[in-house]
Amino acid sequence: MQWLYNAKLRLGWGKTGNQNVTDYAYMALLANKTTPWGVGVLTGNTANPKLTWESTSSYNLGVDFGVLQNRIELVADLYYKKTDNLLLQLPLPGFLGSAGHGAASNPWGNVGSIENKGIELTLNTTNITNRDFTWTSNVVFSLNRNKVKSLDTANSSIEKTYQPSSTNYIVTKTVVGQPIGQFWGYKVIGRFDKPEDFYYHDAAGNLQQVAIPEGNTIAQSSTWIGDYIFEDRNGDGKINAEDCTFIGNPEPKFTWGFGNTFNYKGFDLNVMFSGAYGNKALNLTRMRIEDPRQNSNILRSSLNFARVAVIDPSLPDNDYRNLQVVNPGSTTLPALQRTDANANFTRISDLLIEDASYIRLQNISFGYTLPRQLVNKLYLDNVRVYFSAQNVYTWTKYKGLDPEVGAMYGDALMTGVDYGRYPSPRIYTFGLNVSF
Repeated sequence: MQWLYNAKLRLGWGKTGNQNVTDYAYMALLANKTTPWGVGVLTGNTANPKLTWESTSSYNLGVDFGVLQNRIELVADLYYKKTDNLLLQLPLPGFLGSAGHGAASNPWGNVGSIENKGIELTLNTTNITNRDFTWTSNVVFSLNRNKVKSLDTANSSIEKTYQPSSTNYIVTKTVVGQPIGQFWGYKVIGRFDKPEDFYYHDAAGNLQQVAIPEGNTIAQSSTWIGDYIFEDRNGDGKINAEDCTFIGNPEPKFTWGFGNTFNYKGFDLNVMFSGAYGNKALNLTRMRIEDPRQNSNILRSSLNFARVAVIDPSLPDNDYRNLQVVNPGSTTLPALQRTDANANFTRISDLLIEDASYIRLQNISFGYTLPRQLVNKLYLDNVRVYFSAQNVYTWTKYKGLDPEVGAMYGDALMTGVDYGRYPSPRIYTFGLNVSF
């Protein structure tokens, strides 16, 4: 066929291991420890003699073809990867010697298997080409879906915590049948804006009290007007850790990139966009910089908290039945309370989960190559001057510093957890390339 320039079908299979693990992790190693009597030798790690290799089996089906003398070129891949005997450092309680002076590092273990499957597409086009002007484009698209296939037991879970202060928060949880590292916490279903919000009628028409945090009462020093209403998922009439659930997935539904290159005589311009869609981020920075009760708040939104006022000035102002939120439609923040006994600002909840989708103007570069006739007179082969800018601008609804959060501590199970990650810098570069 005249229009078909080339076509290729690719099939692939491979099996690899994982070398990103501590050397000799299966055995106990000695380590130097400082003691009051000098340097001593203690066990440096907890051994696991049953440790074995992590292995990943990969399957790939791809197709490449070009048309119109390769002015349109498509590269498409379908892939499936399954990793068995996943390697993970296992947490141990401190009384087993994993904490304190002279502690041994936690053991490595094989914890289960995981699958990844997805699509990768690349489209290269030559849009215009003539003697003085060319325009080429490049589009990339990828999506990936992962699922935990097995752990030590069917009911096992891997919980990742973060401790910014004296409180240790569970921020992600990984279980069988779900994607890895999903955010874990409470769901907020409303706010106690008026006295009637503390009660509801059940199916039989009986008046019941809305679930409040375990140990709390309806009082100024407990749960009060202006506090959040958390979902009682197990229906036991109280809010505690049993009501936590998955509240977001940091994995994007897809990622993409779009680049264009223009050349006109000696000038060249390259513009590159990138983006992600559907990924969530846990914006932990808001726990401290948006809390109106703290002197560390720096967001203007912290001033827009729920305001509580009496309904009837002739009645007591310490009776919840005579109080209401007077600005319910203009804010989602809770009211200022004597104490945060309801844990409005210290619970990991879906109010901290934000859409981190973004479009980013990733790179712009502009250059000029001097005419060869002029350059040759200077006994040079090529001279080009250029300017480039990286991370030019980002369009996003995310309230944090940078929607491209990444993985905290480089841990894939902590992806999307933002506690003040340093944002990507904007970089400007001026350059001169000279070839002799």
